[in-house]
Amino acid sequence: MKKVLTLFAVAAMAFAAQATEWTAADGTANCEYAPVYGYNFETDQHNQMQYPAAEFTGLAAGTEITVVKVYTSTPTTVNALGGSVTISLANMDDVTPWTPNAWGGVSGDLLNVPVTAVATVVPAADEDGVWAITFDNAFTYTGGALLIDVQSTAGEYQDTYFYGKAMGSYLVMSSYGYAGSTKGDVNLPKATFTYEGGGGQEEGIALLSEANALEDNAAFTFDGDAVVTVFKSGYLFLRDESGYAMISGVQGNFENGQVLSQGWNATKTSNDGWVSYTDAAGLSASGETDLDLAAAIVPYSVDESLLNAFVCIKNQAPSFFPARSFTLPDGTKIPKTENLWAGDADATTGNYNVYGVICKFDGKLMFNILSYENYVEPEPEGLRGDVNDDEDVTIADVSALIDYLLDNSNPINLKNADCNLDEEVGIADVSKLIDFLLTGSWD
Repeated sequence: MKKVLTLFAVAAMAFAAQATEWTAADGTANCEYAPVYGYNFETDQHNQMQYPAAEFTGLAAGTEITVVKVYTSTPTTVNALGGSVTISLANMDDVTPWTPNAWGGVSGDLLNVPVTAVATVVPAADEDGVWAITFDNAFTYTGGALLIDVQSTAGEYQDTYFYGKAMGSYLVMSSYGYAGSTKGDVNLPKATFTYEGGGGQEEGIALLSEANALEDNAAFTFDGDAVVTVFKSGYLFLRDESGYAMISGVQGNFENGQVLSQGWNATKTSNDGWVSYTDAAGLSASGETDLDLAAAIVPYSVDESLLNAFVCIKNQAPSFFPARSFTLPDGTKIPKTENLWAGDADATTGNYNVYGVICKFDGKLMFNILSYENYVEPEPEGLRGDVNDDEDVTIADVSALIDYLLDNSNPINLKNADCNLDEEVGIADVSKLIDFLLTGSWD
């Protein structure tokens, strides 16, 4: 009797539907002078922020950026600025840090870089401090570094602060025209870019381990043979010779053991180290099967190499009390995501084999339960060569085996009589048994 449980409270939370976004300069440092410093009607306040190419490892050339979000710790003062700002972008081969001077500021002027205006907006952050700027026209990112240029036309003076990342060099410059003053910052504002398309997928990905190693939000085309280990409620678990993976939000249906057709596309994401593929397209079965790779692993112990693996933990007793872990054969324990048998009136006696997936939550490996079935005590292993079943291997077993082969009239233990382990009983087993009696070894 196999009980199938409701799948994945943890997975559903970790991998809810995600927009196509990329966040650069993801940090908590305070940036006082960008994207807006605090300006007034007679001030033409101008900011430039340079984002190095290293901050865009998941953003492909040809990507169309449609929205940028920045994150302020002072939403009230940002919203009190009034006036408007014009946001412009420019592609650059590389950043050009400004030079620090003796007073802790920077020397030099704003960059003379041709920019493309994408939006003119009134500064407006929500209650969480997120200021989302929707572009009038999409901006095409061509790869390399990116310049965000913010120029104000009017407004009231306010101090404003934005979260960002300490870069180690001056990549932010602010100029406010009433005195021709400039001010630099080493903290680059955190910015999330909403985008579409891109200059193509990561190519040449033929192993799940290669896909798992991609940067977050990297799109790829998979050209290897991945095998379906289990398909549950829109989650497709895969395995190949290199590792394991999970695809979320799958439509259709797949059977255990099916080999996927090559050339499907997806985007790699991760949450707390738990890898998932999203936005998968072109998934289909190739018509081939590989049940060996699809079979659940029975782990002796668990480590990071089994992340996303579909496994079976055998011979577990029911736990009506809040037992929060399963014990593995080596004595270690792995936390589980739920009290499996709570409220199950049928699970009153016996032990169970429990099936699930190794996941990660709050930095710890956990066992995410999918189903369970009654545990059946395996038959005891036979004694190789004990043909007459007297619990010893002697010359009498040779005689019993020869008699059986001559007339098949004497009953013998056929499993023990398969001495050469070819799943047949024949004269070759007599030779193997004699060799064992002469040498004391089956090798």
